[in-house]
Amino acid sequence: MHRHTFSYGSGETAVELTVDLPVRRCGSCDTEYLDEVGEDLKHEALCDHFGVLPPDEIRRVREHYGMTRAEFAEITGIGEASLNRWENGINIQTHAYDRYLRLLASAGIMQHLQEMVQKGPTPRAVSSAGERQFRSLEITDDIRRDQENFRLRLVA
Repeated sequence: MHRHTFSYGSGETAVELTVDLPVRRCGSCDTEYLDEVGEDLKHEALCDHFGVLPPDEIRRVREHYGMTRAEFAEITGIGEASLNRWENGINIQTHAYDRYLRLLASAGIMQHLQEMVQKGPTPRAVSSAGERQFRSLEITDDIRRDQENFRLRLVA
């Protein structure tokens, strides 16, 4: 193990993070490198810095319910690809998604979501036949003339 300090970010917003990493050394050339375990530890240090769940804890939330990513995605509305990226440390979730994931770990929340999904979509008001559902402008000659004032023109 080697205490490793690395920078995250750039310029004035860069931060220095320190983490203990298993540094590997090539037996033939003595080059030191990080393996997958080291990269995962660096990612966890970033998650800790941002105050969000690390990948293994996100996976634990999903697996607690015995769900595949596809099942979890269908119930929660979180994209399956996003779950994959978060669980594999490819991306870090936003604070909003992190809070949602923490709520999902709470007792009763997942059951409530499952009940909502089983009921189906919330019914929406149906408009009368022939009635427009969205307001739109009727394009008139006056509107066309006004649009001319907002056209981009090349200035020499």
